[in-house]
Parts: sequence; C-alpha cells; structure tokens
Amino acid sequence: MSVQLADLVARTPELAAMPASSARLLTLLEEPDTPVSDVLAVIEKDPGLTANLLKLCNSAYYGLRREVGSVREALVRLGNQTVITLAFAASMGRLLQVPVTAYRLPRGQLWRHTLAVGLLATRWLPVGPADVERHRAFTAGVVHDIGKLLLDRPLRDGLEQLPPSLDYEGLLAAERQLLGFDHAQAGAALAESWNFPVDLVAVIAEHHGAGSENRLAALITAADLLASQRGHDGGAPVVDDAALEDALTAAGLDPDRTLADADPALRDLDGMLALLGA
Repeated sequence: MSVQLADLVARTPELAAMPASSARLLTLLEEPDTPVSDVLAVIEKDPGLTANLLKLCNSAYYGLRREVGSVREALVRLGNQTVITLAFAASMGRLLQVPVTAYRLPRGQLWRHTLAVGLLATRWLPVGPADVERHRAFTAGVVHDIGKLLLDRPLRDGLEQLPPSLDYEGLLAAERQLLGFDHAQAGAALAESWNFPVDLVAVIAEHHGAGSENRLAALITAADLLASQRGHDGGAPVVDDAALEDALTAAGLDPDRTLADADPALRDLDGMLALLGA
C-alpha cells in the first residue's frame, strides 16, 4: 500500500475500521469447517442482521418449502457457507447503500451495482458440492468497488465531480488525473487495511485489469461491465460492446450465450435489494 493511500485510509474515520460483524463473517468464510456455535455467536448478536438474513432465507430466491424461523435452522437448511455469505453481504450493505456524490450515485445505486455484479459472477460458475467458488464470486462482487467509498471524500473536498457518461477507461483516467490513483487501487488499499484475504485484495485491485490471469478478477470485470450495460452501473454508464465481448471472452465465457442469459441472471436483483433493506 502506498503511503498516500495509507494516509487516505487513516484520514477517513468512517472507513478506517471494518464493521466488527463484517470482519468476523469474512474470517468465517475462509474457514469451511466453522462450528455452528461460532456462526451463531456473530449473527445473533445483531438483531437487524438476523432479521434481514431470515427474510432472505425465506424468500422465493431459495424456494424453501417450510419457513425458516431461526439462524440455526437456516444453517441446517442452506449450509454454513451460504448463510455466512448472505450475512456478510447484508452487513456490507450498510456501507454500500450510502450516496457516493462524486460519482453521481444516489443512495442505494452503488449497492445495486455491486449486488448485480455478484449475482452475475455467481451464475457463471458451476454448482458444486460446497459451492466455495460461487460464494467467493458473490463476495468479490459485493466488495469490488469499495474504493469508490474511499475516493468520494477527497474528490468532494476538491470540489470535483467526475464527468457524466463515462466509460470504464474514462472513469479510471479521471480518477488518476485528479488524485493520482484509481478506485481499484484505493479499494485494494482499504481491503488490505481491513485484513481481507490476500486473494480477495487481488481481485479488487485487478477488477479493471484487461486480460488479468486471475480467473475470479476476470469474471468480476466481465460482470461489472455487463451489469452497467443492463442499467445497473457504478458510475460508468457507458459500455463499449466490443470491450464487453472481450471481457466475457477473457473470463472464459461465450459472449452470445452470456448476453442472452443476462436478464434471467438479474431477475432476483430487486427482490434481494428489498429483502436486504435497500
């Protein structure tokens, strides 16, 4: 982390420390054999988080035949990793729902964008016995743009608002011109200060890197562009069709099939936002 970015993290008190429940949940995500008692100890201490989690578990998205009445029952019915992933997303929503004025994002827009990216990236991975990769993809989608939270204040302090109708290259260039670094670099610095796992820090740092050899970063890049093309942007609403096709191909996806499948992949977005309290 550069000294300049480290100073920026330290001078942003609302972001200097990750929320305690989010931090603990992220640790639990890296521990596939976490005892149920440890999960309950984190989630049940937060009534709002518990309520949102149960609403999600009982939603049509999961299609459970019988209503889940407790976190313990949710863990039995859906599995530890699914419940922890949902709880982590819900906890991060408290940070990501804020307006991000320098990026012309009203309240809730960045949260909508990050959830859309997580849903898309998850859909593109095969279902497995533990779905570890899908959980990681959803988590990466949720946090990939946290750097915008860090850059919002210095941009506003400098009375700067990023120009409207930017594409991704234009957005990154504007950030670097105004501040000397972009939101991917800032997000990685923030994630590092929050003790995110190294591989998740790398995805945040590389999610705008064309041709990244990191498969998850490539998936997030493609999902980021596709979510924006479908009207769920995070501050860069203009998407070049050729750039999107290249990103999908780089992620190992068939562009025609993936584009045709985009709307079904996003059909649960509004419902998930409502359930998470957006």
